[in-house]
Amino acid sequence: MANKTEDKELGFGTKTSAQKTRLINPDGSFNIKRIEQSRWNSTSIYHALISMSWLKFNLIIFCYFIVINLIFAVTYYFAGLEGLRGIEGETEIDKFLEAFFFSTQTVSTVGFGRLSPGSHSISIIAAIESLVGLLGFAIVTGVIYGRFSRPKARIIFSKKAIVAPFKDGAAFQFRIANKMRNSQISDIEARVTVAKLELENGVLIRRFRPLELEIKKIIFFPMTWTINHPIDENSPLYGMTAKDLLESDAEFMILLSGFDDTFSQTVSSRFSYTQEEVAYGAKFISVFGQNEEGQTTQDLNKISDYEIVK
Repeated sequence: MANKTEDKELGFGTKTSAQKTRLINPDGSFNIKRIEQSRWNSTSIYHALISMSWLKFNLIIFCYFIVINLIFAVTYYFAGLEGLRGIEGETEIDKFLEAFFFSTQTVSTVGFGRLSPGSHSISIIAAIESLVGLLGFAIVTGVIYGRFSRPKARIIFSKKAIVAPFKDGAAFQFRIANKMRNSQISDIEARVTVAKLELENGVLIRRFRPLELEIKKIIFFPMTWTINHPIDENSPLYGMTAKDLLESDAEFMILLSGFDDTFSQTVSSRFSYTQEEVAYGAKFISVFGQNEEGQTTQDLNKISDYEIVK
C-alpha cells in the first residue's frame, strides 16, 4: 500500500537529495540552476520584460532609447549633415549632438521645428526612424500595460515558522497576511509540504510529505491567518526534535492560491522555511487590537513577532 503521507509528485524528483541549499527561494522562485542547450531558444523576451524588476526594466528602456538615437545620429552624420536644415553647430561634436537631438525628436514624433530634413537621404532615414519610433513605443506601451495588469498575490509571510504548544501536543505554524490594502483575496487555500531526507535501504533520499492543516481554506482574507499543522501520530513531524529537523535538512514548502477580486483571476504565492527558520517552543504574539470606535485593528509590523514559552 502506498504511504498515505506521501504527496503527489511535486516536480523535484529524487535527484535533489544531494542539494544542500533550499529548493524554494524566499521570493518564491525555484532554486534550481538550469543549463540550456541554447539560451536564446529558452528565453522569452516578453516574459523577461514582464517579470523583471521595475528598476531593471526602466534601465533597459532608457538604454534602448539612448542606443537607438545614437545609431540614427551616426547614420545622419555619415549621410551628410548638410542635408539637415537648421544645423548651427560649428564643431563636429556640436553637429553630432544636434543630429542626436534631432533623432530624439524624430523617434518620439515631437519635432520642435528648427531642424528638418533637407535632402532625400535624410528624409528617408527620418521616415525609417519615425516607423521604428512608432513600433517601439507601441511595444513598450504593451509591455508596461502587461506589467501593471499582471495579477500577483502580495502575501506577507512571518519571518519564521514556529513549533508551538497546541492542545495536548504541539503544532507547526506560520502566519500570513495580504500586503495590499486595496486588493481583496477570497477562497484562499494553503498547501504545505515538508521535504526531508529519509534513510531508505541505507541511502538518504529526499521525500516530500504533505502536512495536514487544521484549516486548509478560508473564504475571506481580511486579517492575518495563522496556518496550523497539528503534530500528531499521523504527522511526518511526529517525534522529531529541532536536531532531527536539522539533520534531515527539512524544508517546509508552501503554495497559496486564491481568487483576486480586483483582477477577477486566480493568483498564487510560493514560499518556504528551512529548518534554521523554525523556532521551537514559541508562540506568536497577537497582532490584533481595538480602536476608539470599536473597530478591530491589526498591526502587520508584528506579524513575525513571537515569544518563547515553556
